[in-house]
This record gives sequence, structure tokens and C-alpha cells, in this order.
Amino acid sequence: MKTRHILPLASLTFVSVAFSPRTFAAPPAACAIVNHGGKQVTDKNITYTSSTISTPDHKTSLSIGEMSYTISAAASATDLQDQADAASLLLVSAMVGHHNAACSAWLKKQGQAIATGLEAGQSYNLTWNNASISHQKTGISLSSAALSLSGKTGEGNAAASLTMQGLAYKNIANQDLLPESAHAAFSLPSSELPGLMAAIGGKTKEAPAVHVTISDLSAQNSDITLGGHGSAVLTGNVDATSAEGHLEIQNIESLIQKVRAIGQLKLAAALVMARFVSHRESDGGNAWNATWSGGILTVNGIPLPIK
Repeated sequence: MKTRHILPLASLTFVSVAFSPRTFAAPPAACAIVNHGGKQVTDKNITYTSSTISTPDHKTSLSIGEMSYTISAAASATDLQDQADAASLLLVSAMVGHHNAACSAWLKKQGQAIATGLEAGQSYNLTWNNASISHQKTGISLSSAALSLSGKTGEGNAAASLTMQGLAYKNIANQDLLPESAHAAFSLPSSELPGLMAAIGGKTKEAPAVHVTISDLSAQNSDITLGGHGSAVLTGNVDATSAEGHLEIQNIESLIQKVRAIGQLKLAAALVMARFVSHRESDGGNAWNATWSGGILTVNGIPLPIK
């Protein structure tokens, strides 16, 4: 089952690395244009009644009805604003696959400070309400999104979560198959955040190896639900990327019917084959144990070379 989505959940989970406890200048003009409406601020929170972030060519933009950013350690209003802007910029990059070399150094520098804050046990939370993203002729809207990132003193890993509700799409291929809601809970080493942030929002020649453990990944479309957990080593080189995990789908028959209805017959046939090799769960769902390594996908013990 291979489809190309504008909303890759694996990418989406990494947006939560955009929180930083240090002072930084606003993104370079060649990276992004940022505007904010009414502001309420304390030493640990900043809330805007409206916000927009767009690329310099205005082909990609994010509009947020309300944005609120809260941290566990006191900071200035400028710090809070810059940190919230960085998170929003990465959200756009992850969801639409837009990368801008002018953002790389700015994001990497913030990532270096993020690792320090997490190792000191700090935590960061960002929420959006009534947001929409436009990218050329395509669009994504959502009623809410919540991002969190936290660390423990003396420990190298950061815990993160991302939840999105009320997702809707415009002019996106196979959009009827994309999730209406999604959630991911995962952890990754704090030291790997700087390179990861630069890779998501910018363009770098580096291919950082990021070790991710996903404790819960879920998505829902009508009565169809997808769930899973696992681990992965992500790099910019497909042959050096590896992953293993467990995936479950509830109501796969409904999914097959949806795929047939939009004329994706090859995908429908692939789903039928996937159902045949699946394990039947006690709750009626279909499950697969899969590994990916060296260009070989193994599903429930069956190797499938993909090169």
C-alpha cells in the first residue's frame, strides 16, 4: 500500500522540535514573512488572536485564528514570539514538504539551544485553533492542533506529542483517504534535534540520522482507524534508513470500498493482498508486523523487495 500524501505523519511528528528557551532573531526575510494580530503576554505564555506566516514568494502560507505558546521557564515576549514562529514555520514545512535553504542555519541554531533546555528538564506547548495552510493550488485546514515537547534533567531523550483535529483538504490527490484526525506520541534524542530541524524547514547537504521511538500513532477517517507503534532510524538516504513496527487497521473493508470509489484500482488490489497476509485481531481489526531495511520491506515474515 504505497500512496503519496501531502500530510506524512512521520514528518508531521518532528514539527514539535521547534521550541527553544533562548533568544533568537525573527526568521531571515528570505526564509519567511511573519505577521501577528492582538497579543496577550506573560513571562511564560504568549497568545495571538491572529497570525500569518508565508514564504517570500507567497506561494505557501499558514493562517492561524488563535495561537498560544506556553513554556515552563520564564522568558521575554520577544523570545516567546520567536519560538512560536519557529514551530509554526516547521509545521508548514512538514505538512506541505516545502524546504528553504534560507531557513537552515536559523533553525539549526535554535535546535542547538533546544537540546540544552530539554536536558535541563524544560517543557514547551503550542496550540493552534482554526488554522489553514495553502500551498500553490492545494490547501489543508484544521480546527485545532496541539504540540508538546518535554525533557528530564540528565536524560538524553525528549518526549513529544502532536494531535490534530478537524482536518480537511482541497485539491489534494486522494484526499478522501487522508485522515480527519491524527495523533502521534514519540521520543527521540535531544542531541539529534538541530540537524533534524534544519532538514525539515531548510535545505541541507547533511543527512542526519534520527532515532525515533513511536509509542502511539493513530489516524481516523470516518469509521476507518489506523494505529501503530514502532521505531525507526531516519536519514536522507533511503538505503541507510531502517524501521520496524506494528500496524493495525479497523474496517479495512470500508477502506477498500473508498479506494475503489475514487478509481484507485491498483491500490485497492494492494489492500486486498495486504488483507490476505494480515493477522486477524481479537477486536476484528487487521494487523501487520513490518520491517524496512536495505530496500527490503518484510511484512508478517514475507520479504517484498522494493527498489
